[in-house]
Amino acid sequence: MLSAACKDSIRAMIYVAKLYKEGWKDKFISIHKIAKDLGMSFYFLSKNFQKLVKAGLLESHRGPQGGIKLIKKPSEIKLIDIVAVIDGMDFFNRCILGFEECSDQNPCTIHHLWADKREEIYRMFSSTTLEDAIKNIEKFENVKV
Repeated sequence: MLSAACKDSIRAMIYVAKLYKEGWKDKFISIHKIAKDLGMSFYFLSKNFQKLVKAGLLESHRGPQGGIKLIKKPSEIKLIDIVAVIDGMDFFNRCILGFEECSDQNPCTIHHLWADKREEIYRMFSSTTLEDAIKNIEKFENVKV
């Protein structure tokens, strides 16, 4: 499963992409603002953003007008890019039950069930961009993004 840090990072990146589309394209967004608006820990969000900066998905700037901003357009950042940076790709390569020796040749009891679902989840993350994620965001008023 995805870690809480990964889920929070995806939510935060969707939020940043939403602001990008609302005219914040060239402005740095305060991490304090993002953390407050999304009800997340500033400390943990900062840690995750540092990883995303190192991976080339975000740009950061220190100081009173500092914060983060997207380096690429929301249409160029896939959810799998965020997952790979924060959690790595183990989720898509490991046994769901945690067995070391689990493969098509030596499957665990639910390997074949999980393999299909895992591939479906991988395809969804690989084909969904931040732009896709914000397209109908106004329909989900109860979702805090």
